[in-house]
Amino acid sequence: MPEPENLPKTEPARSGIEHTTIQPATSVPLYRPASPFERRMRKFSLQHNFPPEGTPAAIHLQKMMDMDVAFQLKLKALKEKIPHLLHSRLKNGSGLQMSKLLRSYVFEFFNRYHQYGVDSFPTSFNVVESFMSFDRVNLFFELRHEREHLLSVNDYFRWYEKNEIPRHPPILESLMTEGVIYSYDMLSDENSLRISGKSQQVFAGVSFIRHEHELSCLLLAGENPPAKPDAEILKFDQEEIQNNRKGIEPDPNLSTKDRYLDVYTDFAKVILLTRFDLRAGKHDVRYVHLDLGQSFTVFTDDFSVMRHLPNPDKEGFKKNAMDGLARYDDLFAALSSFIYLPAFFAAFPMDVNDLRLVTELHAFREDKRVKETTRILGGVQWPKFRKVRCLSMAPQPEEASLKTIDPPPLEFKNSGYWKPIAPNEIGEDKDGEKILGRTWVSSHETWSARSPQSFILNAKIKLEPSGPDPGIIYVQRSPAHEYNVYKIGLTRRGAEVRAKELSRSSGVALPFGVLANWSVGDCGTVEKRVHERLAAYRVNPRREFFRAELQQIVQIISGIVQELSTG
Repeated sequence: MPEPENLPKTEPARSGIEHTTIQPATSVPLYRPASPFERRMRKFSLQHNFPPEGTPAAIHLQKMMDMDVAFQLKLKALKEKIPHLLHSRLKNGSGLQMSKLLRSYVFEFFNRYHQYGVDSFPTSFNVVESFMSFDRVNLFFELRHEREHLLSVNDYFRWYEKNEIPRHPPILESLMTEGVIYSYDMLSDENSLRISGKSQQVFAGVSFIRHEHELSCLLLAGENPPAKPDAEILKFDQEEIQNNRKGIEPDPNLSTKDRYLDVYTDFAKVILLTRFDLRAGKHDVRYVHLDLGQSFTVFTDDFSVMRHLPNPDKEGFKKNAMDGLARYDDLFAALSSFIYLPAFFAAFPMDVNDLRLVTELHAFREDKRVKETTRILGGVQWPKFRKVRCLSMAPQPEEASLKTIDPPPLEFKNSGYWKPIAPNEIGEDKDGEKILGRTWVSSHETWSARSPQSFILNAKIKLEPSGPDPGIIYVQRSPAHEYNVYKIGLTRRGAEVRAKELSRSSGVALPFGVLANWSVGDCGTVEKRVHERLAAYRVNPRREFFRAELQQIVQIISGIVQELSTG
């Protein structure tokens, strides 16, 4: 049985195999209240309970719609409006990594919903749906209200180790506003803590949202080397895709280079998704999505993804899934530890600075497409800025390169799941009692998962560069500057010191932040080579500011540093 991989991405998809509307149940009596997830899925299913395609009922419904002139006029207006709604939602973010990841899901679900229907939704829908609401009028997925944060992962784990908070998950119910997205982007630094094992794993960011006592989690990480190297990524079996994915094809513009993180350019993206029950201290299902460029490899202990498989293949699927999940046990443990990030920010209110990042819509408000979108949507006022709460980095003390982190006492438990059946059909509960509309499916013993264990973080040893002119090449940005404008320069002291100097300049309204830096042995030569390579993007020949995508800038600088260090 092949692993669940080579599953196509539509531009710029971030998803995997088909979705489910099932949540494994916990050990509770019959007639237990439905969970927040189950209620959302029931509401969504009722809104999309159309007769199967090709049936007499579906044919009759189509004829009625075709004959309804008012309906056809509304449909025409909606078709004109929807692409502009999508454009406005994709371009109204801060540009930070978690903001971009969440908007890629908006695109994914929009594209599949309108082209292929809800049955084509990927597994990511089972968790990401909680970050969105569905607009029934415009047939559109909207991101819920966002609160964005920027911090050093080293600062967080240093605070976490001190046990300054009660390790009690329900505390988040008082710290987090229900239905609001809390995103935390991690500042990248060559000395940032990371997980070492079969690969080096780094943290890019995490997003949470709470619905009652249910916490949905999305972690963006990276690993080097990837579980599947670029050379081993095969082309899609188009016949299989058409049979299993209803004609969904990958975006031909995506390639293996798109699988890497924006700043950690040698680290392939790994996306973890799960849901916690804060009161029970458990989470029910886990998903790992490994970005391959045009597709994802998916590992999950969600039973429902097997329902289309022949029985002889299910054991092989289970084993492959559990082996894949085991590789990322430490990342899941880290994700469990990150749930106290809201408490971390609440603990240091005086150290939090509000930064404003210009949205792409505002930066390009004179663009023809943006003007057309404004006209179609009726003069909507776009957000000019996104506020990002930035926790000032503490001085970096000398500390051991290895840290052992104990995650909170949360338990992975997956004893079975509810399978939906027709509303008038009779099923059985886990005790064998009759029940309408659903039936309980027991899990296989080998499908269980262990609780998160302690994991080890290590700081990459920062070696002093050797060469005729040692120093640091940095990429910095002030929120006061235009969209996608960055300062690229050198310092022989330290990137953070230089950022503070720039921030004291009378011409800069908001502080500079270091987005990436490289320790090199000949900083003058490297800077000169970088400026030459980026000459076409220079804003002013006399100044060190460049307008380009951050990922592109980082890739070019990393390549030059590598060239000169090996040459």
